[in-house]
Amino acid sequence: MDPTRVGVIGSGAVGRALAAGFAAHGHEVTIGTRAPEENDDLQAWAAQHDRVAIGTFAGAAEAGEIVVLAPRGTAVEAAIQTAGPQHFAGKVVIDATNPLAPDPATGGPGLAVGHTDSGGEIAQRALPDARVVKAFNTVNNALMVDPSLPGGPHPMFIAGDDDAAKQAVAELLADVGWKAFDVGGIEQSRQLESLVLLWVAIGRARGAYDHAFTLVTPSS
Repeated sequence: MDPTRVGVIGSGAVGRALAAGFAAHGHEVTIGTRAPEENDDLQAWAAQHDRVAIGTFAGAAEAGEIVVLAPRGTAVEAAIQTAGPQHFAGKVVIDATNPLAPDPATGGPGLAVGHTDSGGEIAQRALPDARVVKAFNTVNNALMVDPSLPGGPHPMFIAGDDDAAKQAVAELLADVGWKAFDVGGIEQSRQLESLVLLWVAIGRARGAYDHAFTLVTPSS
C-alpha cells in the first residue's frame, strides 16, 4: 500500500503494536489517548518511534485516512463518542477489538455480546457513515505485525460490508506480513470474536500465547 495516514484509537498494547508497525512500514500514524499531555509513558514510547505522533481520540480519528479501533473491547462505543463519530465519516475503520467479559457461569473469559450480535456490528452501527472492517482480533499483539511464524504469509480473517474497504485493509495487512481472507459481511464478526475464546483456551493448554490460526485446503 502507498504510504497513508493511520489514526489509532487506544494506546494500550494493541494500539501501540499496530501504531509502531504501521509506522515502521512507512505510514504516518497518530495514536490517540484520552489525556496525551498527562501520559508520560506514551510520550516516552512515541519518542522511540519515527512517524508516530500522539493526539486525543478526536485528533487521531481526524488525522487518519484509515482509523483503527483499539480500545478495550467493551469500551468501543464510548471511545467512538469521545473521538466524535463525524471524524470517521467516509473512512475505512479497522475494528481490532474483542468484547471480552468474564463468563458469569465459569468466571473465565467470555464475550459481552455474541451469537446474535458482535462488537464489529456495534462499531458499524455507531459509525453509519464509515466502513468498518474486522481484522487483527484473532492474534496476540506481538504477532500483529511481521509475525515470526513458519510458512507465511498466513491468513488474517477479515469481515465487513464494503468491498473497497476490505481491499484497502487487505493491502495494509500485506504490508505487515499477512494475507487477508474475507469471510463475509460485518455480521461474521460474531464468529471471528468467538475465535478469541478458542485462542485463549489453546494458549492455556500450551502454556504460551504465540500462536495464530491458519487455513489448510487440498490445494495448500
